[in-house]
Amino acid sequence: GSPTGSGTGTRTSGPTPRSRGTRHGKDVEVEVDLSLEEAFRGSARLVQVGDRRLEVKLPAGVETGSKVRLSGKAGSGADAGDLYLITRIRPHAVFTRNGADLTRDLPITLGEALLGGEVDVDTLGGRVVLTIPSGTQQGQTFRLTGKGMPRLKGAGSGDMFARIKVVLPGKLEGRQRKAAEEFLRQIVQPNPRNKA
Repeated sequence: GSPTGSGTGTRTSGPTPRSRGTRHGKDVEVEVDLSLEEAFRGSARLVQVGDRRLEVKLPAGVETGSKVRLSGKAGSGADAGDLYLITRIRPHAVFTRNGADLTRDLPITLGEALLGGEVDVDTLGGRVVLTIPSGTQQGQTFRLTGKGMPRLKGAGSGDMFARIKVVLPGKLEGRQRKAAEEFLRQIVQPNPRNKA
């Protein structure tokens, strides 16, 4: 008999390792919806790929359009294609996102705006205390360094911007109105509608 045993001159030694340029199985893309909180902390998900359900991990800091590649997970066998998870972050009721930075409105009282004070601010990482200086204006923005989203590539986190929203008291009556009128007579405030 011949040394190869088959007489055809071909030898098989199991599957060949995938090399550059070798066509592998078809890549698959799966869209994954996440809340902003899940994108902040990272998240695990079950995704359906063909007839299989896979548990996949999404890193902290993903944003809408991020592509997470899982090599060889689009099928079974040595030549399986890659699975790409395309993330979509749902809009949030409180925070708006710009890259790794977050912005939120921060309601404060008239007294806090005029006299200053310490106010609690909820961030995605927990509650922090912000010192409001006296004379704080409507729409003024304060930066909370490192309180934004984790950066997907690179170290650290973005910042959170707290935009002040002064909440005025309701209708004043009787002594309240008189006290307000007396208070306002004591304040020198130029007409803000006059251009300087």
